[in-house]
Amino acid sequence: MDYTELLIFVFLGSGLTPCSHALLRQYHFVNLPMNWSDAQHYCRVKHTDLATFESSDDFSGLNRPLVDTSWLWIGLYDDPKSWKGIMGNDANSWRWSTTGKTSETDYSNWAPGQPDNQGGNQSCVSMKADGMWNDEICPCKLYFICYMDSSPPGTKAYTLVYQGQTWEGAQAHCRAHFTDLAMITNAQEDAAVAAVKSINHVWIGLYRVPWMWSDKSSSSLRNWANDQPNNYVGNQYCVVESPDHSWSDESCDSKYSFWCQGALKVKFTVVRIKIETAADLSDPATNTQILQQLGARSKALLPEVNLRWMIQPRKQINELKKPLEEDVLCN
Repeated sequence: MDYTELLIFVFLGSGLTPCSHALLRQYHFVNLPMNWSDAQHYCRVKHTDLATFESSDDFSGLNRPLVDTSWLWIGLYDDPKSWKGIMGNDANSWRWSTTGKTSETDYSNWAPGQPDNQGGNQSCVSMKADGMWNDEICPCKLYFICYMDSSPPGTKAYTLVYQGQTWEGAQAHCRAHFTDLAMITNAQEDAAVAAVKSINHVWIGLYRVPWMWSDKSSSSLRNWANDQPNNYVGNQYCVVESPDHSWSDESCDSKYSFWCQGALKVKFTVVRIKIETAADLSDPATNTQILQQLGARSKALLPEVNLRWMIQPRKQINELKKPLEEDVLCN
């Protein structure tokens, strides 16, 4: 009786597909309509994550069926739990201009119903006439409040600047002539800014960078369609991609097919089987025949299973006390 160790690999799934270019991501079209969260979960289980795009060159890797003209989920989203009425710590949360970070005290003074990102592009903050905060479109021109660090350390002196500026223009002016746009970390500072601004509607130093990628990528690529994003009806916080690669915001509860990125994940589990035969298992023809028979039986139960083996070093016959137990990897 001739015994040879065989290591049989069982792959479940379509297998690993090599990237055609080292700098391009690998994308997979999934024709299973789901809401955005379910699509994200599917991609994280089966691949890596929902699709991220670093540049327009990545679009060349999107191979959808020619007959498909639908919008598809991608990995860009704007989680309202990170910014709606709170000072969160996610990539799309509110930040102070002078530090680029959220307030350590978590202090805020939002007006009722604010922030609401009306129209899908309100990512800068003003103080209204009543002293409460409101999110605004950043190109809007308003007077603004700058601050200067003063003594004792940690105290701030606030100044109203009577110039109509966009938020970025106000930030540049404050950084050139003071410390920065007004930073407010407690109720006392909030009252001081309100007293300086009088009845004026003014910029303060709070802002955010909306939208973040599911895989935490820092990609700044945005490819919005005309008039997008618009946060229609105030609940569009996830992004879909059109056949021409333009993007639109959409309700995350809507159901679309989607793009995943990354190679298909293949998992292995080790089990033990016994093979006892007088055949020469080192013969390639015999190996092929046995593998075909095992494969035919496995595919009857699991159609996506693929098998292969690797011949292990031959054992001496006098070392074998019992039929060989084979290592088999399967999902």
